[in-house]
Amino acid sequence: MEKEAQWVAVTLKTRDSPTKVVDEFEESLGNQGWNVNFKANWWGPAGYGVAILEACKGNKTKVLIVKWVTSSKENRILRVEGKSENDAKKEFYMIVDIVSDDFLYDTTLRNMMDRD
Repeated sequence: MEKEAQWVAVTLKTRDSPTKVVDEFEESLGNQGWNVNFKANWWGPAGYGVAILEACKGNKTKVLIVKWVTSSKENRILRVEGKSENDAKKEFYMIVDIVSDDFLYDTTLRNMMDRD
């Protein structure tokens, strides 16, 4: 979080529930002096998802994207990378859309989401 990139992406395998994943990252950020202002989590029945946390420390603001997949064997961080805002947003929205496709079957709702 102390690096220059405003957006940080973390990819991990976890045995934990989606809400516990976010809570653990929020606690870790708090222990490092970051104040989480916003958090949200999307997941589907297939056992993968994405979370986003926005945090502030002094005059710095960072956005943490946590991409996770459930694993019965281990909790392990696979990758941490700084991203440009544009690349991070594209990836984030793509994952939310993929997760949403797993559980949104209502054609009226899908058509409303596709409108500009």
